Amino acid sequence: MSNTKSELTRFFGSLETRLVGALCLIAALSVLLQVVTQREAFALRKESEALIKMSAVAENADQFAEAVGKLRMATNRGLVASSTSGTSDELTDSAIEIGDRLAKLRSSGTALYDLPEAENPFADLDRHVAAILEVQTGGEVGKRLIARIEQRNSAMGRLADELVERARANREAAQKRLIASIERWQLLVFGTGLVTILVVLLVLFDILRNILPAIRRMHGYLQGLAEGDLDLEIGTFRLKELKALSGPLETFRKNAKAVKNLAFSDAATGLPNRRAFQEDVAKLLATEGERTFACMLIDIDRFKHVNDDYGHAAGDDLVRLIGERMKTFLGDEGIIARVGGDEFALCMPLAPGVSGLDVAGGLVDAARQPFSLGEYSVVITVSLGIVEIAGSTSIDIDETLRNADMALYASKKNGRNCATAFSPLMAEERAIDRALEKDLEQAFEKNQLRMVYQPIHAVDEGTREVEALVRWRHPELGDVPPSTFIPAAERSGLMVRLGEWIIQRALRDFSSWPGMDMSINLSPLQLQHDGFSAFLLECCKQYDIEPRRLYLEVTESLSIERNTRALLTLNLLRNLGFRIALDDFGTGYSSLSMVKSFKFDRMKLDRSLVMDLGQDPASVAVLEAAVTMARHVGAEVVAEGISEAHLIGATKSAGCTHLQGYFYSRPIEADAVTGYFEDAGKQAAMA
Repeated sequence: MSNTKSELTRFFGSLETRLVGALCLIAALSVLLQVVTQREAFALRKESEALIKMSAVAENADQFAEAVGKLRMATNRGLVASSTSGTSDELTDSAIEIGDRLAKLRSSGTALYDLPEAENPFADLDRHVAAILEVQTGGEVGKRLIARIEQRNSAMGRLADELVERARANREAAQKRLIASIERWQLLVFGTGLVTILVVLLVLFDILRNILPAIRRMHGYLQGLAEGDLDLEIGTFRLKELKALSGPLETFRKNAKAVKNLAFSDAATGLPNRRAFQEDVAKLLATEGERTFACMLIDIDRFKHVNDDYGHAAGDDLVRLIGERMKTFLGDEGIIARVGGDEFALCMPLAPGVSGLDVAGGLVDAARQPFSLGEYSVVITVSLGIVEIAGSTSIDIDETLRNADMALYASKKNGRNCATAFSPLMAEERAIDRALEKDLEQAFEKNQLRMVYQPIHAVDEGTREVEALVRWRHPELGDVPPSTFIPAAERSGLMVRLGEWIIQRALRDFSSWPGMDMSINLSPLQLQHDGFSAFLLECCKQYDIEPRRLYLEVTESLSIERNTRALLTLNLLRNLGFRIALDDFGTGYSSLSMVKSFKFDRMKLDRSLVMDLGQDPASVAVLEAAVTMARHVGAEVVAEGISEAHLIGATKSAGCTHLQGYFYSRPIEADAVTGYFEDAGKQAAMA
């Protein structure tokens, strides 16, 4: 019993089986209805043909009886008539008609009578007619014939009546059979049609009540998944096909939800990513429309140094710890996401009387607390850009983040470790930067760039040296400082081209100054560019310049101990005879490690170490420590920023080997370099 029930469950649990079975059943009933209709149609035709035949027989029987009646009436008149002239024709016609009708009855297969042929009253009608006519002649013989004639006429009448009665009975029986066949056909067609209609209604009911709702439910699940609703759970289905589909769909939903979680979250920190941040912030702003919110971008200052010094695993741990600390600082109302390697986005409602800068200041202070990375304790700082917005459904999150990025950029320009609120002027400055990037590309073709040279004076030697400096005179903005257009060149990808232009133009001028040295500033992008060493050597060969006459200056921000390509390039250049100088030495994060990683020929002190001399007693100690460090590794030391006479003695006393600044000279044009050093030589001789 249980096996039978299980089989039925499997049979009716299949959508395909149910639909195919229903269609097959409907088709079978339709065929059955057709067969029944055809069979009954044949039966009706047969019964109709039988009725027609019986009707024809009955009509012939009636006409035969009528002919017999005419013969009997003619016989009666003939027996009483005195003349045979009229009677003979009438009797003959009646006999002929009886014969014709009798032949038709026989041809129809009607059994006329059961008597032997010898006793057939219709045999030899011509003799019967002759006997009647003979009676009219009179005599004793005629009287005896009358009795036989009347007897025969009576037999013919009885037989005719019997034939009529039998034919009518057969006709009535045929009619009854036809009516019965019609009724049976109607019953069979009605019954088969009714069963077919019931099956169709049952199938329709099953489709409407069970199949279509299940399909609609499955369609709803599919539509929900297509629209990204991964929180709905795929229900159960009794239909085998939908049940087989629901399992994979539920698996897909779970996997898609897991993938979505991955796509909307940062694997290293578990925080939402940029995409999730945008969606979450949009929802928050839509539901809390009456409040003011602070959106921020937070960047870890010099995070690359942490990765390089402690490894990327430690960097990932640091990012995670910073995210946790900021999340704890914000509380449950704030939304925080990691939107870059060392960048976080934040949004939180502001309490009455609290500004975004207040919150940002707290975050800056919180970030300065040390982080424990196992055996290391790391102290970092962060820079923030802030945008305050009012809750609304029309806020463009992307634009808000762009504004926060502008404010963050301002924080970095202001020295990092601070927070800056966005202002419309920043957008104007960013637009100017973008315009500068575009205009810089045209500056090459329009000859807007030129080279100037600032003298460098040796303390004890009589060497002559200049530093090559590039200048850009914009047709509308005037002189654009290098601190503005050099970053623009790096952002726009023009730094390599600009660096090549500087080297070409500087070496062309330098080729006319024999007996002098020259310093050329290099961008980190140049050192990482393939073929830079070959290009520099080719330029020196073109202008017949010995590499030892050139100082190649790199900035401390290059971090060559972490940049293998740059380190290899510098080693190659030094081996080729070029001298390498480290610019802005003494204040940056990586000064000590860079001096340890590479043997520089010269250290150029950061001008901040020189400008405070005479104002801050501690500045002298810092200067002397930096100079001592540089001289200890055998490097020359250049003091930049010598703008006043009192700075000369202090820098010389500290051990600087070269001096440079506005006190001696501002940057001069190329055609003034030779005259400058001739005048300087004359002044030195006179002194």
